Amino acid sequence: MSHASKPARGKRSSSNYRREIARLYKPHKPHKTYTLKQVSFQSPKQNRARIFAVTCGLGLAAAMVLGLALMVFMGHGGNAANASATSVSYGSLNHPKGPCGNAGQAPCPAADPGWFPVTSASPTAMTSAIVNSRNFASIQGQFGYVALDTPALVHAFDAHTGNSYYDDDHWVVTVRNASGMRCGIFDFVYDRAHQRMRFSSYGVITSVDPHAMLAFPYLSSSVAVTKLGGQRRLGVKAGTQPGLIFFPIDPSFPVLTSPVHKWAAGGNSALNPMWHIAGSDGQDYFVGADLKVHGQKDLPIAQGQP
Repeated sequence: MSHASKPARGKRSSSNYRREIARLYKPHKPHKTYTLKQVSFQSPKQNRARIFAVTCGLGLAAAMVLGLALMVFMGHGGNAANASATSVSYGSLNHPKGPCGNAGQAPCPAADPGWFPVTSASPTAMTSAIVNSRNFASIQGQFGYVALDTPALVHAFDAHTGNSYYDDDHWVVTVRNASGMRCGIFDFVYDRAHQRMRFSSYGVITSVDPHAMLAFPYLSSSVAVTKLGGQRRLGVKAGTQPGLIFFPIDPSFPVLTSPVHKWAAGGNSALNPMWHIAGSDGQDYFVGADLKVHGQKDLPIAQGQP
């Protein structure tokens, strides 16, 4: 008789065992991450301070608007008052630009150029006239010079410009301080026809300037005559003497590409003159700051009025 064996109670089959293992080792789902949000809490005091600041800002803005409106109103009132007044300030639109010279007004007096008389054309007379002029006295109070050198006459050469500065002769003189050093240089326009002069300019000479040790003119006539003899083998024409000259320089002088720009002999102002010498050959020669002898055709003279 055959017996069929049954599984023992309490024992698990292999399939059940595998299911049991699977349940025990079931993969876990990742946990959700949570972001913490900061929450700020304002105290009642802070809320009241903020409201107070905003209120003050609005009040200040309102006050500014009212102030501007008041200023505009007052300005219109002032303009209306001025418009109703009988006097109008000079320079207003459609009104006179001054107290004279306009339609219905008296002619304006001629401007005072500051002419003062001179008794003669001698250096002594010129010294006396310059010392007693108002410009010499007023500038002396500022720069403190105590004496002046002998004034030198500088002739206007070949000038027909219609401008008295270039068409008239000049007297130029250096002044000295208490230590004997040159501290300034004066330039006066000389109206020979009317025997008068007027102040033109004053230049300061510092102690480090080489000219502080020299009286004007800085180039002597004897040096100029020596240069004429050495460079041209000429002397001074009999009966003549060298003289200082200046001329209105060609307006193209500042142009860097112009040949005139290379001119370095001076003569373009009464304070930087050239010596004019009549040569023994009858020709005119000129010696200036570059110590070269030039002919008249070399001078960069501006073409003025005939």
